[in-house]
Amino acid sequence: MSKVVRPVKPPTVPAMRTGKASRHQAGLAYFWLMGILVVMSVMTGRAVEISATQAERQREADLLYVGNVYRQAIRHYVEMPGANGQYPSRLEDLLMDPRFLQPVRHLRQIYPDPETGQRDWAVVGAPGGGIMGVHSISTRKPHKLADFSEADANFNEKQTLAEWVFTYQAGTTKKP
Repeated sequence: MSKVVRPVKPPTVPAMRTGKASRHQAGLAYFWLMGILVVMSVMTGRAVEISATQAERQREADLLYVGNVYRQAIRHYVEMPGANGQYPSRLEDLLMDPRFLQPVRHLRQIYPDPETGQRDWAVVGAPGGGIMGVHSISTRKPHKLADFSEADANFNEKQTLAEWVFTYQAGTTKKP
């Protein structure tokens, strides 16, 4: 007897998708994509806000430092032996004291206001003439409202950075 050979069928492979999703699936993917974009936008906005706040706080710390450098330089200028308690007539006098033959430097440079980036300090006049202090011209509200050093204790609860006035008054004992 002869054997009947039947033709072998190739294995069936499921039909390939054409890449087209149903209308429902396409809408769901679009919805998820929009949700992810909204979350990323909110997170990016928050990161920018935090970064800006940190930069403002750093400029405030720099303002405290530079303002106290000016206060110290004015104190040094006034208390210099043979200076007769005279205040500088301009900030440049702190760089090179014109009262002495030998160069006397109370300040290395005219530091810019950290808030504005310019050398546009507002000066505070001394009672007998000259400059007894400086302050920023910035009207921005400070983040730091309390916990200042003893020399800066009057800065508590000030509403603008322009109210942070760094002065030295002859006869006071407060040191930065």
